[in-house]
Amino acid sequence: MEDFFYRFDSPIVIQASGEDAEDYLQSQWTIDLRKLKIGYVRYGLRLSAKGKILAGAYIARIKEEDFLLITFTTTAIEIIKLMEENVVADEVEFQDVSEEWKIFGLHLKNSGILASKFDLTAIEDEKIIKFEDGMFMADKKMPSAFYLALCPKGTDWEKQFEDGLKEISKQQHEFLRIKLSNYFVSAEVGLDDLPQEAGMEKNFVDFNKGCYLGQEVMARLHSMGKVQTKILTVLWKSDKDFQPTLPSDIIMDQKTVGQLRTLVNNGNSWLGVAKVHLKAKERLEKEGLDLEDKSMGKIFGYER
Repeated sequence: MEDFFYRFDSPIVIQASGEDAEDYLQSQWTIDLRKLKIGYVRYGLRLSAKGKILAGAYIARIKEEDFLLITFTTTAIEIIKLMEENVVADEVEFQDVSEEWKIFGLHLKNSGILASKFDLTAIEDEKIIKFEDGMFMADKKMPSAFYLALCPKGTDWEKQFEDGLKEISKQQHEFLRIKLSNYFVSAEVGLDDLPQEAGMEKNFVDFNKGCYLGQEVMARLHSMGKVQTKILTVLWKSDKDFQPTLPSDIIMDQKTVGQLRTLVNNGNSWLGVAKVHLKAKERLEKEGLDLEDKSMGKIFGYER
C-alpha cells in the first residue's frame, strides 16, 4: 500500500477538564482511564444502559485533569449532551474546541517521510508525540502504520506531508477504512448495536474496570453470552450504475436477515457495511444475499 495523507472533514474535538474529569469520564466510557497516563491516547465507547453504542472517541490525556475527545461523525452538540447528561455535582467542564484543530490521517510504512521528526515505534503503545503544539499518534482503529496528526489551525504544518506523500480523496479514504473494517460510530454502528456485533469489544472495552454505563451487559456477554448478528464489510455486485436506497433490508428465503447501511465505490468495486444475522453468514459468503429490491443485485462476504 502506498503511503498517503488524508484531510478529515470537520473533525470534532471536545476538551474535558476539571478536578473530577478523570472520575467522571471513567464512569461514562468503556476504557479504564485511570490507567491512561499523561501523554497517551486510547479509543473508547460510550454505551447506553442496555450496552448499545451511543458514541465513540479517541480520548487523549493531555494533563492530569485535562482530556481531549476526538471523533469524526458524532457532532459536538451530541457528544457534549451525552457527556453532560449524568453530571450532578462533578467538577468537570466540556468545551467544543474543534475550530482550533485540523486532523490528518496518514499511512507511513514504505517511505522515510517524517522519520526524522517522529520515532514511529514509540507511539505504537498509544503514546502521543507532541510537535509545535500539535500531536501525532497511532490510529488504533486501523492496522499498524496508520497514524493521526492533530495540527493547530493557522499553521501550515501539513506542507510537510505534501512534500513526500500522496493526498487521497474522501472517497478513497472511506473505501479503505471500510475495507479494513474500521466502522464509524453513528454512521455505520450505533444505537441498535452492541460492541460485540462490530468486534469493537476486543480493544475498546475494558472488562476489568469499575462500573460504567452498560457495564452489566458487557460483563454478561463477556462471561456467557453470544451475539446473533454481526456487522461486516460486504461486496456489492450489480449491473446498475447507481446504488440502492440505503439503508436496505437484506433478504434470505423471503425473510429479512439484516440491513445494508452504507456503500462506497472505488473504480468498479463497491464495498459496504452491513449487519447480518449469523444464520445467513454462510449463504452470504458462498452465494450472496438479495437486497430488498432484488433488481439491485446481491451482497457478498468480503475478505481482505
